[in-house]
Formats: sequence, C-alpha cells, structure tokens
Amino acid sequence: MYLDLVIALNAAVNFFLLWLTGLIIHQKTTLKRLVAGSVLGAVFILVLLLPSGSSLFTWLGKTLLPPVMILVSFRPRLVSQGILLLLVFYFCSIAMGGLVLAFSLWGRYPVDFSRGIYYLPAPSLFCLLFAGIFLYFLVRWLQPLLLEKLNFHLPSVDLQLEISFCGKSKKLSAFLDTGNMLKEPFSGSPVAVAAYPVVEELLPPEVCKVLNSSRKIDWDKLEKALTGINNAARFCLVPYRSLQGEGFLLGFKPENVKLWQKGRNINFKGKIVIGIQQEQFASGTEYEVLLPMEVCRFAGRQEG
Repeated sequence: MYLDLVIALNAAVNFFLLWLTGLIIHQKTTLKRLVAGSVLGAVFILVLLLPSGSSLFTWLGKTLLPPVMILVSFRPRLVSQGILLLLVFYFCSIAMGGLVLAFSLWGRYPVDFSRGIYYLPAPSLFCLLFAGIFLYFLVRWLQPLLLEKLNFHLPSVDLQLEISFCGKSKKLSAFLDTGNMLKEPFSGSPVAVAAYPVVEELLPPEVCKVLNSSRKIDWDKLEKALTGINNAARFCLVPYRSLQGEGFLLGFKPENVKLWQKGRNINFKGKIVIGIQQEQFASGTEYEVLLPMEVCRFAGRQEG
C-alpha cells in the first residue's frame, strides 16, 4: 500500500476514534479541530520510517502523541477534563484494535507463528469498517449505562440556566462540562463558569468598572469596589487549575438559580456559584455557561 494511502487511512481511523471519544462524554468540538488532531496522529507514521537509531524518539512520540491529539482536538480547559478525554480515547483505541483483531481471526486470515511470536497480516478495509460500525452501535447501546452509573452526561438538549442576581434575571444557554469539578472552597458549592460579557448586565456597576478596565482582574481595585456595595458578601474567589496554569475566578452567589429543560425546571437556590471567566468562550460555541458535574447528581436526586 502506498504511503499516502496509509496516512489517509490512519487519519480516517484517528478521526473516528476522536469523534467517538467526544460522543461518549458529550464533549463539544469543531470539525476543523477533529481533522487537525487526526491528521497530526496520522503524520506521525512518518517517524516510524526514520533510522533505527531513533527508537527513543519513536517511543517518546508514541507516549506524547495521544495527549497532543486530545489537546488539539478538544482544547480541554481543565486537567481533569483532559485526563478523562485521554482515558476514553485509549478505551476506544483498544476496543477498536481488539475488534479488528477478532474480525480478522474470524475471517480465517492466515496467522504465521515463528519464534514464539504471532505474525498477523494487515487487516482488510472490511474488518476496519465493520469494527467501526460495531463499536459505534456498542457505544450507543451502552450510553444509558454511562448516564446512570458514571454520570457522563446530563441530557444537554435545550438546557438553560436562569440566574437571578441584584434584582435582575437572565437565562443563559448551558452545557454540562464533564471536566468542571470546581467548588467554592468555603461552602463547597459547585461552580458554573460563565464568560463576563454574558453576565455583565447582572453585576453592580462598580464591579463592572473594574472588570472592564483590563483583561486581568486588579484584585486591589476590586476589593475597594466591593466595600462600596451592599451585597459584597455574595462575591467570592474560586481557585482553579487548568492546562494553562492556575489562579482565581471571581464568583458570585445568585439569589436564585433555575435549570430549565423543555419546560421543566429544577431550583438550585443557594446551591451553586457562578464563576466569571474574563474572556469569551471559543467562537462557534452554542453555550454561554458551563455547568458542573454536581448539577447532574443533584438533578438525579431531585427526580428520584
């Protein structure tokens, strides 16, 4: 098989595995990112053609390649989210490889045994295609189990979070972020993350003035601004750690929070904090606030 065909086939398999990873844990991304991640993984096959003296580099590349593919394809915001994506990607890869091997053996392809090693022929395109289809339907069949036992997903169709603060109320389109495990350190309340522009109208003018002054929060100015407002006690600091570093988000405790879905609502009064992210979410995203996993568990208890 020509090298360009090998790379193309490898890219197609990588794309399927990355797409399936996002499907399992409902991690949104874009087609461009998936293509970039899959092509990056496919091009690595060229490293295998380097001289044998580069075995250390080859093994280093094999170790670093999956995390890099995950970073390029999904851009996880938190370390825990990246680890979850990586583990699911490994699971999909191993399952795909096992299915291809099983279908190859069932197809009675000749197996060569020499010096204690089994030598298998390259799998046919039929085996790859059939294994992919089988794995896809297997994931679809297991989704209820993942939802119930592993809390991978709160059905995120038409989710909206209604936030009431400082006498104002606003509904934001929401998405359950499986990697969001942030908590306010003193109360232990889970934290939903929203970009500053979408919650600006809910905040006191004194706070908005500080947040608008620069891309990074001047905590000294913010402290002075909070001393002049009545509901300063409703603001807090939320520590976070992400792939880009660590720091603090400014958070506030709404008077009331409701989660809406298809006419139904769940009240989270006093049970959730809104963390303010200075920059906007990535362009093309359809959500305005990222919900923590604790929302899924609380919703399950409410409905149970």
